[in-house]
Amino acid sequence: MPTAKVNGVNLNYEIYGEGPPLVLVHGFQSSTFVWDSVIETLSKRFQAIALDLRGHGDSERPAGPCRIQDFSDDLIGFLDALGLDKVDLMGQSMGGRTATLFAIEHSDRLNRLMLVSSSAGPPSGAYQKRFQSLLETATHEGMEAVFDHELMRASRPPGLREGPKLEEYRRRFLKNTPATYAATANALFTMPDLTGRLGEISVPAWVCYGGNDAGPLDFSEIYKERIPDCVLSIIPGSGHFPMWDNTEKFLAAFDNFVVKVAAA
Repeated sequence: MPTAKVNGVNLNYEIYGEGPPLVLVHGFQSSTFVWDSVIETLSKRFQAIALDLRGHGDSERPAGPCRIQDFSDDLIGFLDALGLDKVDLMGQSMGGRTATLFAIEHSDRLNRLMLVSSSAGPPSGAYQKRFQSLLETATHEGMEAVFDHELMRASRPPGLREGPKLEEYRRRFLKNTPATYAATANALFTMPDLTGRLGEISVPAWVCYGGNDAGPLDFSEIYKERIPDCVLSIIPGSGHFPMWDNTEKFLAAFDNFVVKVAAA
């Protein structure tokens, strides 16, 4: 797989298809694999470029702690390294947090912004306790215990609960270590509250949530109200991974947004 040297860190990435560039950014302790259910379809319209953030997947794991700002800074460096002037950007979960900050600071490098299961602030309440519990498990019991934890199993989409897809997901997840888990979890816990800056996003945005994704879903109306040009899609019967839980409806909502913006 190709890599790009960005801010002193080797970042792994994968490219699919041809066309206008669409950069895909995964979530916490995930990798390019999170887009596996939709990457083939996306690559028919775009040059889909999926990267592993620092500390994740097959990218380099520098000593932490990490911040959302670090991921955003890596993203602008990544675009520069690949010679990409303007792109469409889609981020899921922590990747959506990263994309939110990136769009605030670098709207001039974007054509469109797509946020999936994203939040504009640090986790709080029960959602924060979930992350803290898993961090403690990683620290004291290791990554296999995290992968097998009931909180992880409960959020896993049906397509990743058995068979070869589950085994591939497990293999990639276990590349993480307790140290990298803690280093990258810091990015979530220390994320600034960006809700007051969402009005600075000057490109059309699509925000998409699974209807059963309680924590992030709290931000759905915040994004809709505060980003000047924003389309909201709620995918019923889906959790934190709507592109896996209900792939056809996810892609249909994505396509509707792309067509709407193109026609504007």
